[in-house]
Amino acid sequence: MFPWRELIELILQSVPVFLQRGELLIILTVVLFLVHSQYQRVAALERAAFGRPLTDPLRNTLVALLYGLGGGVLGTAAFLFLGISLVEVGVLYLWMLALVLMAVHPRFICFAYAGGLLSLSHLLFGWPALSVPAVMGLVAILHLVEALLIWVHGPEGATPVYVRRSDGRVVGGFTLQKFWPLPFIALVGFLMAQDLLTDAVLPMPDWWPLIEPLGEAPEGQSYVYVLFPVIAALGYGDIAITRHPREKARRTAASLLAYSLVLLGLAVLGSQGAGWQWLAALFSPLGHELVIHLGRRSEEQGEPLFDASHGAVVLGVFPDSPAAQMGLRAGDVIRRINGFPVASKADLAEILTPWAVGVTLELENLVDQTRRTAHYPGKVPPLGVILAPAGTDPGFMDLRDRSNYGWLWRRLGRRVTAWREGTRRGP
Repeated sequence: MFPWRELIELILQSVPVFLQRGELLIILTVVLFLVHSQYQRVAALERAAFGRPLTDPLRNTLVALLYGLGGGVLGTAAFLFLGISLVEVGVLYLWMLALVLMAVHPRFICFAYAGGLLSLSHLLFGWPALSVPAVMGLVAILHLVEALLIWVHGPEGATPVYVRRSDGRVVGGFTLQKFWPLPFIALVGFLMAQDLLTDAVLPMPDWWPLIEPLGEAPEGQSYVYVLFPVIAALGYGDIAITRHPREKARRTAASLLAYSLVLLGLAVLGSQGAGWQWLAALFSPLGHELVIHLGRRSEEQGEPLFDASHGAVVLGVFPDSPAAQMGLRAGDVIRRINGFPVASKADLAEILTPWAVGVTLELENLVDQTRRTAHYPGKVPPLGVILAPAGTDPGFMDLRDRSNYGWLWRRLGRRVTAWREGTRRGP
């Protein structure tokens, strides 16, 4: 059996020692700062688009840290079970190539591309010196953790956007942006003379490691692995137009999970033969591109869910607003206000006369088809909702440029400014 209990005890004993390492705390601080800055960027774009942010960067960072700790536990378990040594994955080469590829397109910073290219270079030319199964195992584990984080946390705090599709229609949608600090414990393997091994070395099963180290150990020596703390960061970017953000995130997570499990299987098989290594090296970037392509195609060709043709469709709700206190949520359609029918954004603005006291809304949700009534006794407007765009509203994101959904924010900054100017001028 795998010695999980002994490993957990060893990790718990090692954590206080790791926390005393100043460089580790510095790296963690830098990663948290970068994650927080990304959430600040999201909040700034929300403020530019809607006059006030919908999310709190500090809260988002703290919540992301909690989820990241959970992801780190999963990543640690996977690294220990597979026996991947960081010495053999060429981390420096991975980062250097990933940064070069990022200059071509931001999404190429993902290790799926750098790992695949480095593995192919090793198989073709013998350079750089690395273990293809170990590299592919690293890529697979990171994407496995990312898939599970997307499933449980991906749709939270999705940002409403107005999107111009390839057919020219302006519809409502959501950008899903998440960033997680990922502290985990990996392994570093090295050779040691067998006569120097002590009882402190934890014996492992004969079948371990699943991903074999490079080369056979010389006679009289054995591979020994030590725990090594690592702090990484994961990011997720997507767009939801044809589905609710929750369903979109879960579909993406399912696709990414399937990708990571296939790649992980190829990595393990790669220890048995070079043919599997070739398959893994090719599947790493191509499979990742397939996941992105399928998600993109569904949003470009499917029927939009948050479309003004359904009526006054709620895209977002401002915190602490009357709408938030009434429990309005994305996908709600306002059918009546105080008995008056509502068929569009214009009807809503006409019925909500300034300083009306007390409103009763009749709502129908597009996602679950439920109907309900909500009442607010205070003064409105503002009601505190962001509605799906009408046909004459300008969009501040354009799908016709075929941009990558994982890296929207650089482009969004420019789109938001143009959209606000168009809103001031009117149709």
